[in-house]
Amino acid sequence: MIGGMKHLLCGFLLGLLVVGSSVAARLDVTEEENGKDLLLDRGDLLVVHLPANRTTGYSWQPSYSAKGVLKPEGEAFYLANRTSSHLVGSGGTESWIFRAEKAGRITLTLGYVRPWEKGKAPGKTVAWPVMVRP
Repeated sequence: MIGGMKHLLCGFLLGLLVVGSSVAARLDVTEEENGKDLLLDRGDLLVVHLPANRTTGYSWQPSYSAKGVLKPEGEAFYLANRTSSHLVGSGGTESWIFRAEKAGRITLTLGYVRPWEKGKAPGKTVAWPVMVRP
């Protein structure tokens, strides 16, 4: 019941973002598209969905090769897997929403890290070269 409410709420919030940007397109990517070139128009949304398990302390942290091209729309949201959401330690999906703010090229990188472990290499890394058209 609670898991269903989380899915409904996240869907509603994502819907509001899409409605709020009436002419914006939305591009969803996953770990499978890691490294592929992405093309967006200014104002478009890029939604990144990555496997995660918050019970381990790890989360995805974005970094950018240039400033101002992509802007995160708030913090990431997390949905536990439906089949195992009642199990302690089960995984899920962490999703980030980015808006294409201005024309340019950027590499969006997300590292799977424990934020308190400074100077330690990420457990996983994904990255996409992104071109934003005017």
